[in-house]
Amino acid sequence: MSLRKIHRWNALFLGSFILLHMATHLSGLWGIEVYNAVQKTLRLLYRNPIVEPLLAASVLVQMGLGLWLLLQGLRRRLRSKWGRVQAISGMVFLFFLTEHMLAFVLARWVNGLDTNFYWPASVMSGPPFIWYFVPYYFFGVVALFIHMGCGFRLGLLRRGRKRAAINVFWGTTIAGGLIAGLIVLTLLGVFYRIELPGAWVAYLRQFVAGYTP
Repeated sequence: MSLRKIHRWNALFLGSFILLHMATHLSGLWGIEVYNAVQKTLRLLYRNPIVEPLLAASVLVQMGLGLWLLLQGLRRRLRSKWGRVQAISGMVFLFFLTEHMLAFVLARWVNGLDTNFYWPASVMSGPPFIWYFVPYYFFGVVALFIHMGCGFRLGLLRRGRKRAAINVFWGTTIAGGLIAGLIVLTLLGVFYRIELPGAWVAYLRQFVAGYTP
């Protein structure tokens, strides 16, 4: 099996987790308690001794293969409009995922915090963090959906379904923009007030001394 096919099949496995992850984030529209309850339930599926190591390995494989495939065909991809869309969205999402994984390790394994609703909400609680993390979350999620849309488009084109390929790409992209916007607004506390627990305030003060949400 070629590296490109491994990348494609691995993406399907990761896609199931991404759907669960997006469902968790969108459940936050109904409140912090709902978000944490949904996350706790879904964690039974992916945060266990069997699935979690496989998921972590799958993420690392996808990142490595994505970078390799991107660099291998970068010049060729940049010559076409769709190639540029696929390459740029892939680069943005790779950056997003790399930082997200490092932040996860820092929060969960170094600081021993439960990476529930308050993890992403902590860095959206005020400046200077929001200056970076608002565009980080928005464009990271949008890039993911655009990249997925590119994959769906190619799959449909191989089956000769040109009109469906375009429609699915734009449908996926628009859905990504809406989901990204809702996630950012939720984490900013637009729909309800968010009071950060002391442990998360202390976590942020490691980076900005004396920070107050």
